[in-house]
Amino acid sequence: MNNAKIAVQVKQVKDPDGNEVLKATVPMALIFGRDFDARQINEELRKFEDEYFTLVDSLKSILKLIRVRERKGKVLLYWMFGDEIYEFMECNRNSVLFLENPTTHLKRDTGISEKLISRCKKFRLRYTNISEIDLNRSFNSYVETFEGGYISAKRIQKGAKDA
Repeated sequence: MNNAKIAVQVKQVKDPDGNEVLKATVPMALIFGRDFDARQINEELRKFEDEYFTLVDSLKSILKLIRVRERKGKVLLYWMFGDEIYEFMECNRNSVLFLENPTTHLKRDTGISEKLISRCKKFRLRYTNISEIDLNRSFNSYVETFEGGYISAKRIQKGAKDA
């Protein structure tokens, strides 16, 4: 293969036992190209799948902690969530394969909203070192900073009830 970048999609498919599993796929047009090397593509896909599945498992673990953790220090978990995504993207920056529409895939595979995924990524990009995070601040206060006046849905609903 030349220096081309190949978009990967992660799809839900059924395995031979009928169980839903995730599978990394490449465009069919690639397979019919003159430079197609099935062995190399399959090797790259296996590596990519392993990295992606590790990412999803890690994100799910962080989400479990977010759901049970008390307020203090919870903000670090949101940063870690964004950092996991950032590190995955960085590791694959120079790879032959890249994840097409990563937020859409992560939404499906972690069960959280695109908005939260986007906010965690922005949070990590804005605060590149975890030591910059103030444990006494909430994640929402950080979001307000980089979204310029973010108001949560709960606060909007509360304001509507109070009016």
